[in-house]
Amino acid sequence: MSRSSPTGVMVNPRRCLMFVPGSRPERYAKAIATGADQVCIDLEDAVAPGDKDSARASVFAFLADAPESYSEIGLRLNPLSTELGRKDLAELKASGLAPAFVMLPKVETAQELLDADAALAGADTGLIAQIETPRGLLDARALAHATPRLQALMFGGFDFIVALRGRASWESFFHPRVQLAVIAAEAGIGCIDVPFLDIKDEASLVEETDRVIALGFTAKAAIHPAQVDPIQQRYLPTADELERARRVVAALQGNRGEAIQLDGKLVDRPIEIAAERAIALGAHGARKD
Repeated sequence: MSRSSPTGVMVNPRRCLMFVPGSRPERYAKAIATGADQVCIDLEDAVAPGDKDSARASVFAFLADAPESYSEIGLRLNPLSTELGRKDLAELKASGLAPAFVMLPKVETAQELLDADAALAGADTGLIAQIETPRGLLDARALAHATPRLQALMFGGFDFIVALRGRASWESFFHPRVQLAVIAAEAGIGCIDVPFLDIKDEASLVEETDRVIALGFTAKAAIHPAQVDPIQQRYLPTADELERARRVVAALQGNRGEAIQLDGKLVDRPIEIAAERAIALGAHGARKD
């Protein structure tokens, strides 16, 4: 679990969350092999109603003996507002498993997060709350502060737009995206964007990733292995940006934190915070343009 430091720099930057169906255990290892910062094994939308119990058993068996990997491995339960979701949570608690994170879909109340928090007591497991309804978005600020276990908010754009009675587009997603990014930033937690559905259109995926990065999203979800690297690359600074970020931090430290000119431009604390974020992401390397 990690929130922002007091400077606003994410201690553990996460750029992409890769979904894999819980009913397809042969795909779990392939998802992890993508090198996604997070891999989420899905028990909700990707699993047919008749396969829920067998998928849960497969996921739990895998988590019990999960291999060491770069990726944080977690799972998405069914909504805790349903009997199925409450069964998922109860069986996860009874299993004694401690995945890296648990994603809760269609969250609308703080009580859902508190129930999950209580069930995970003693486990170093983060929570991700999906905001997929108008009520969830309107109450997202309260949700963001419900428990220190909450790692991120995720925009569930397609469920949201159906509930809103609209049509999916950049324009219809723009306002909820901005609102959610502001709320997550204020709470010091991550903000994950909805997956891009056209798995063959990499150019548009990259364009959308750049646009949500500009809005303040700290990560974007993926639904296909081919999407992971393009998403994660867009979050990285270029070699020139990384070099300048290091110079900014060094210059301000050398001037005891007071504003200073660097290459003819004023740099001060806000510029330093942006530079620290670039350096944190640069731990993954520089972007390959």
